[in-house]
Amino acid sequence: MSMLGVPSAPTSHTGSVKEPLHLYCLPYAGGSGRVFANWQKLFPPEIKVCCIDYPGHGARRSEPLLDRIDRIADGLAREIASRSHARYVLFGHSMGSLVGFEACHQLARYGAQLPELLAVSGHGGPRVPRSSPPMHAVPDDQFIAHLRELGATPPEILATRELMELLLPLLRADFRACETYEPSWNRKLAVPIAVYGGVDDEDADIAALRGWQSETSGTCVVRMFPGDHFFIADQAEAVPSSLLHDLRETGLRS
Repeated sequence: MSMLGVPSAPTSHTGSVKEPLHLYCLPYAGGSGRVFANWQKLFPPEIKVCCIDYPGHGARRSEPLLDRIDRIADGLAREIASRSHARYVLFGHSMGSLVGFEACHQLARYGAQLPELLAVSGHGGPRVPRSSPPMHAVPDDQFIAHLRELGATPPEILATRELMELLLPLLRADFRACETYEPSWNRKLAVPIAVYGGVDDEDADIAALRGWQSETSGTCVVRMFPGDHFFIADQAEAVPSSLLHDLRETGLRS
């Protein structure tokens, strides 16, 4: 299945729009593109929200899992490069930030059209040292306790042994991908970057978020929202609204 094949929720707008701007949304570790399914109704009709699933996730759960950011990003970059986009944007939260960043560099390597904006959320700059120890290889009880602290996985799922036996390989693969990622690129991206963070996110504080500023030769704006690491859920309308504003600031007419 195509990585770009996960549809967004139906839009409430009517009328045909020529050459829409494609907004590719990349989820956090353990997540599916469906976490962005309601975003379409928050954008004008000329922006097409495309919810991405990584191999082994969501609609692509039958595919083998990948535990390296560069391999996940390369698959995304190859598919984007094969499409005739007039305009597109990448938005990623947490793990999705690293996938989007790496995909931009892969696209540049292929000589493909670059996104008009890279929006990263809930993750410090890719060269900023981690503030917490790696978790992907710790014992199950410690790993599950960490998931409970993060708060993204419903407590009833964490308490169900059968479900966790199915989810743990996926979650560990995603954590391993994030925690072992080291950028191999020394050049700056010729793409503006918008950076979003939660004021209570200890793993991606304002100093870590500012680390993205050294990754682009273009503009880089940092915006903070109330909430912790998963502020995008609490700020379900504010984040898309800010993203739309930043799209317009880059010169896109939307």
